[in-house]
Amino acid sequence: MPRATERVGRSGEYLAAALLSQVSDTVLIVPHSAEADLIFEYENKLYKVQVKTSSKINKGRVNWRFDMRRGSHTKQRDYQEQAVDIFALVSLKYRNAVFIKPIDQNQLTIADEHIKNNDPIKNILDIIQN
Repeated sequence: MPRATERVGRSGEYLAAALLSQVSDTVLIVPHSAEADLIFEYENKLYKVQVKTSSKINKGRVNWRFDMRRGSHTKQRDYQEQAVDIFALVSLKYRNAVFIKPIDQNQLTIADEHIKNNDPIKNILDIIQN
């Protein structure tokens, strides 16, 4: 993976970890090549988070698009069931994230205004309390 691409991914992981640290005293960044990027604890339960990061909207598009599969370096691109509890979709442009439960899609598109104005703390609490 090129260094610039890896830097974007790592930046997203650190941003998501910083956001999660506002609701959890325990947030861990998992070593590279694991299925989950982060693990955090909330009310004595551990959650596995996969971070998907984008630094910009693709040219010619008006929304953010996230590939929900594992990296292209692996043969098994889909995540195993229960390997990930939450996805963090990170926009580096807005330094913000949208947290969602796992979905059965290869791509997800999010409106620019939604990712720009999302309250990530309220969002993550809604996800883990429901």
